[in-house]
Amino acid sequence: MAVKIIATDLDGTLMAPDHTTVTERTKTALLNAHEKGIKIAIATGRTLGFITPVINQIPFTDYVIFSNGASVYDLNEKKIIYKNHIPPKLTAEILAKLNDSQVYYNTYVDGTAYIQENKQQFYKGRELPADFLKIFMASSVLCENLCEALKGRSAEIIAVYSADESIRQSLAEYFKSLGLLVTASLKDEIEATVPSANKGDALAHLCGLLNIKKEEAMSFGDAMNDLQMIEFAKYSFAMGNACEELKKKARYITLSNAEDGLARAVEEYAL
Repeated sequence: MAVKIIATDLDGTLMAPDHTTVTERTKTALLNAHEKGIKIAIATGRTLGFITPVINQIPFTDYVIFSNGASVYDLNEKKIIYKNHIPPKLTAEILAKLNDSQVYYNTYVDGTAYIQENKQQFYKGRELPADFLKIFMASSVLCENLCEALKGRSAEIIAVYSADESIRQSLAEYFKSLGLLVTASLKDEIEATVPSANKGDALAHLCGLLNIKKEEAMSFGDAMNDLQMIEFAKYSFAMGNACEELKKKARYITLSNAEDGLARAVEEYAL
């Protein structure tokens, strides 16, 4: 069957290693696919307010699966078409616990990243470039009291960064004890969502709305938060720079994001 939708992770996949640039070859490959009638979907752990610089580079994108699949946004209709969030009561409980911990964390609510201001001191910035972090901060909201600011609201995702392994393991067990799914897109970070909120679930719902079969879907990823999306699509690609666990699950392995691996796969299998 011909490919009808391409869903791609951002960091480590669509984006160059600087986390901010889409290469010209990748832009061209995706534009040619779009002009052929193939839908383009971004699938990211980022929240909606943090993907504008990407959309500016590939403005023909049709859909954004954001916050690890907690929501889907239709860029053409300018509206959210799917939600799967952490309930308000549970969100409040988790934020209260994290507020008593010496860790940096943030949460995504209604497409915006919210940060507890006094926790910034715990962010070590081990893996992400300064330009990337600058864009992230510009699109985020700093709060003196995150619990109060988000009272009664549901979270798309709650993430902890720059934490040592022992702290990550402890918090991961805590999140799991609440029935949440724990994934990671960076080595020193963990992300919590409701169990059914993942990129694969969101892509499946999107394909259902579009009447597209999984045999007509192509997906790209590099980290374990891409796993369900890789398992869903027939044309699934792990990047050359992907973790070994994801490479074992993908149908194909392409070149790294530094070598235009996504573009090469689109050119060969979709065009």
